[in-house]
Amino acid sequence: MGAFAQVSVTSANYYKQGTSIVNTYIVGSEPVATTDIVNNSFVFDNSLNSLFEVCKIDTIKYGAPGTEGEFTDETFSFYDEDSLRLHIKVTEEKAVCLGISGIMSQFGFGEDFEMKFDEPMDVILFPAVLHSEKISTSQGSKDVHIGELQEMFNSYGAGDYYSMLAAEYDSIRIGVQITYRSVFDENGTLTLSGDQMPHGEYEYLRENRQYTYVTDMYLHKINGNYQNINNCTLSGYPISVLLQYMGISFPITSTVTTINYWTANGNYPIIEMITNENATGVTKMSVKYGENEPEQEEGYISTNSISVNIYPNPTTEVLNIEIEEMEHGTIRIYSVNGSLVKEDVLNGTHNSINVNAFNNGNYFYTISCGDKEISGKFAKN
Repeated sequence: MGAFAQVSVTSANYYKQGTSIVNTYIVGSEPVATTDIVNNSFVFDNSLNSLFEVCKIDTIKYGAPGTEGEFTDETFSFYDEDSLRLHIKVTEEKAVCLGISGIMSQFGFGEDFEMKFDEPMDVILFPAVLHSEKISTSQGSKDVHIGELQEMFNSYGAGDYYSMLAAEYDSIRIGVQITYRSVFDENGTLTLSGDQMPHGEYEYLRENRQYTYVTDMYLHKINGNYQNINNCTLSGYPISVLLQYMGISFPITSTVTTINYWTANGNYPIIEMITNENATGVTKMSVKYGENEPEQEEGYISTNSISVNIYPNPTTEVLNIEIEEMEHGTIRIYSVNGSLVKEDVLNGTHNSINVNAFNNGNYFYTISCGDKEISGKFAKN
């Protein structure tokens, strides 16, 4: 094991601001067994295509610090698999998470939702080497007007109940507790030889990382105090019963588990696997094969085959597509679990796709015409 001691994670080779191009394999309804991917030979090649149903090119951005709002002192930010943006500050000694923002569509909150933690949450101490481990917990809350729930109630045909709710309560509090665990548990050598991968043999340091989110809701009674929603009533009846009818119960718990393979002098894991909670099955796998220059404008992607501008991104109703002149092109839109959501024909240079009926969240698209193809990602709010 001593041969691999030089692979460590420091502040100098931790995530940086900028853009990474990712070769992303997405499974369908069932995870791929981790043992089918991480085998004895530990070679990642085109055989992965037979394990995963959808293979896409995706762009992941580690965004620049915000100029306003709660997180102006961050170093960068990025989205996790629950469409939550994590805001990270990096110093020579450690990296901490300052809070979260993004989409909480189940509550009707859009991308302007921001929650700063009561105390920054440690996510890694530098240098991280074999057997380094970090477990930490933090929490935060956000108070918003009761009107933020109206859209959610209306979407379930429960607008009358919202009116009754607003007559008794004037605000809501969303409380989130996050438990973070990172363990660097293995080192060794892996080989990359597939298409759109940085071919070669790499010494790695493996990190098992897990975020567990516990979300709760509290209601503020007019001229009263905040109470847990499970203890609140509406005209004498438990509100929790109404929420169960809407398919919601509190607290809400979700877990994001990843296996990351760091290499020497890299600024991000060369391989990232999103797994189920116990890491026995892989639901998504990314092989990062290099950094890309910052895009010329939001949504603009250029390759040797197709240039396309997708906007607005995120979108709420219509996705506009500006593309080079083509006839009988095709766009296919997939959910994050690999299911085909929509397929349409593209002609000319200006096209629009109505996504109003889509559920909120992230989607992948592929645009093809003849032997030309390009893929990307957009968000629906």
